[in-house]
Amino acid sequence: MQGDKQVLLAIVVGLFGFAMGLLSESNSMDFPLGAIIGPLMTLVAAFFGAWYAFKLHDNKDKRKRTEHDVKAANRAIFEISRHCNRLATFRKQFLEGKRNDPHRDYSILPVAGFSWDKPEIDYDSLVFLFESSEPNLLTEISSVEQEITSAVDVIRQRSDFHVKRLQPVIEKLEKQHGPTFSPNLISSALGPKDSRVLRMLTDYNYTCVDSAITEMQKVMEKLAGEVRSLYPGHVVISFKL
Repeated sequence: MQGDKQVLLAIVVGLFGFAMGLLSESNSMDFPLGAIIGPLMTLVAAFFGAWYAFKLHDNKDKRKRTEHDVKAANRAIFEISRHCNRLATFRKQFLEGKRNDPHRDYSILPVAGFSWDKPEIDYDSLVFLFESSEPNLLTEISSVEQEITSAVDVIRQRSDFHVKRLQPVIEKLEKQHGPTFSPNLISSALGPKDSRVLRMLTDYNYTCVDSAITEMQKVMEKLAGEVRSLYPGHVVISFKL
């Protein structure tokens, strides 16, 4: 806006100087001033009309772009928050209570009917971030999407392993020893290889889910802050667990 005012002032001063020059010239040459002023005023009016129309159109385009960018950011934040909330719910229901359990490999239950849709983030609508103070933010959002995918994959793998490998072993031990038996007996019946795989998948559930939730919170906060900085006064959603 300051630049527009300076350009307008320069044009006004230039036209004023031009008019004064004509006035001086007409006085020295006994030239009828009215023959010049009328067309000059018409020219000035036409110029300012065109300039004002251009500014209206330019401001309209800027408003449309602002609205587009803010909506795109809000959609991205909402989509990430949706997955963050689902992973946080899974962590609370399945992982948190067993975090310090030395036998959590066997005691954490599988997720029944597990299904998960991929994050739907419209990267094309977020290209305005390349012009922001955080041009790498799109890369961070893409990394978060990969974190979500990794966490979901390891949850699914552990659930499948539990159902197909661990559960038959437990059912067999229950028939032999009743409903109560030691975790060491489970490990022995499962075998060293499958026990290691189960331990690895269980540990990955914690590390991948914790990491994905942490990174999602960071990128949502950073994205919201950047959009508020670019477009102050506009509503940008936020997410807190």
